[in-house]
Amino acid sequence: MSKELDDFKAKCDIAKVVSHYVSLEKVGSNYRGLCPFHEEKTPSFYVNPDKGFFHCFGCGAGGDVIEFVKRIENISFVEAVQRVAELCGVDPPLMSKDTFYSKYVSLMERMAENYKDVLFSVRGRKAWEYLSKVRGLSREDVERFSLGYAPMNSDVIRRSARELKIDMNTLIKYGLMIRSKNGRLIEFFRNRIIFPVKNSSSKIVAFGGRTLGDDEPKYLNSSENKYFSKSKILYLFNRNKIKAAGFSIICEGYMDAIAFHKNGFENACALLGTGLTKFHVDAIKNITTNVLFVLDSDSAGVNAMKRAAKILADEDLNVKVLTFEDSKDPDEFFSKHGKDGFRKILKNTMDYWDFYVQKSLGEMGDPIKSLVRLKRSISWVSSPILRRRLVSKASRILMMDEKDVMYELQQLIKGKETEIAKADNIRMSVDDYVVYLLFYNDEMREKIKTHLDESIISPFAKKVLEVVNSGVTKPQEAMRLLERKEGERFFRIFTKEIPEPNIEKVYDLCVSKLEERKLKHQIEKVEREMVSTPDAELKAKLLKKAMELRSLLRKKGGASRG
Repeated sequence: MSKELDDFKAKCDIAKVVSHYVSLEKVGSNYRGLCPFHEEKTPSFYVNPDKGFFHCFGCGAGGDVIEFVKRIENISFVEAVQRVAELCGVDPPLMSKDTFYSKYVSLMERMAENYKDVLFSVRGRKAWEYLSKVRGLSREDVERFSLGYAPMNSDVIRRSARELKIDMNTLIKYGLMIRSKNGRLIEFFRNRIIFPVKNSSSKIVAFGGRTLGDDEPKYLNSSENKYFSKSKILYLFNRNKIKAAGFSIICEGYMDAIAFHKNGFENACALLGTGLTKFHVDAIKNITTNVLFVLDSDSAGVNAMKRAAKILADEDLNVKVLTFEDSKDPDEFFSKHGKDGFRKILKNTMDYWDFYVQKSLGEMGDPIKSLVRLKRSISWVSSPILRRRLVSKASRILMMDEKDVMYELQQLIKGKETEIAKADNIRMSVDDYVVYLLFYNDEMREKIKTHLDESIISPFAKKVLEVVNSGVTKPQEAMRLLERKEGERFFRIFTKEIPEPNIEKVYDLCVSKLEERKLKHQIEKVEREMVSTPDAELKAKLLKKAMELRSLLRKKGGASRG
């Protein structure tokens, strides 16, 4: 099972998993953010995707991708494996029959069936009239998307829980039951159309609800819990249909996604009341690199498309944007023009970054004011390539020379760029390379240890060697035994990428430099003895020995001091 588990972890991107819970920024080959396990203002939490581990230099938390999910969600090891599998879209290596996950999913499935039964009952007449007459859905559509209805005094959750012998405390824990203003326990969804939400394994893990009255908000999602987060799931996400179409459509809400699917565009999926996240992008990117944004044409929809920029900037995707001139959303457009009308306007899609620059510039009456707005909109861009690309687009729209546009924008923030450059160009000393080799693999560790003399290595390398000699060979464990500054240095060393073909060269160089250092130490010791001894005969012998040592040092090319 150990090998199976290791293979599973190798398939899982720890940076992707951690980014569902923590906002990460790239620093060299690592990612950094505020630690989720203790309060801090300065980021000390690091993730290394190449080695597959995380570590916080503030509180000492660390481990692999399973340990992270286990700690942050406070769940068992088996549940953490299942959760990681869902987040990464891979099959788990093991499952436990008695975990609550299977019971939770069964409850969701039972609730969906019961909500659907209510929709087609007398209590659901008002909801059915809304879906059929206002939204134009047939009974077959309702069955296809498993839509339902939660009446004002709903007992669906209680009844479904009783059928599966799930207690009230569990329902409260998962946000299915809440307390009213007078303290009475009531069901979370009341007087709402119900939309079941499935995860990447096609299991119902949550619901969306649209009010039939004047309640706010108009759309409401299930309470977030360890099985559901709206930033990690796309409604009606269908891998096979997206792959067949060759591109993915991202729209804004439940009814928009249903409208697309009804009209034959089953490559559409919807955001669940949140902005685009890296998880959404990763899920789509595993299938296609072509994405079409079709969000609502109001200011909220436009702003949502603009907010996606920071996520899309680091992705190699072909992203297009489509907005409607005479319809506020896709559902209304299809009602007016049908699927053939949508196929026609697909020719009018705009490149995402053209859209971003155009909306950032705003009204074109005053070019300088437009550039001020653009400068504010792209101040976060750290990539010189993307910045030049955006400047080029702005110059075309404003009909200005690129150099003039760049001049106006030259005060852009460059701090992050400098920080990343520093992180990517860490100078490594011989002692740093020794530490790297001690944790490269078992064979290399034993090879380099034969050349280590504690009297000639730095205090830092000596301490790491002591940790290794105590039996610790995993870097995550070693970091916990080091002081903060030592741990930060160790992390930078360990996460440095040295191509495998070069590792023997690094080893040979380390051995050579250590031998040179040893000779220098011997020369210094002999010279000190020469100065301190009054014996002329002994002084002559020491001088001869020093000359022999210097000769050896010259042959090794290390005659210079340092």
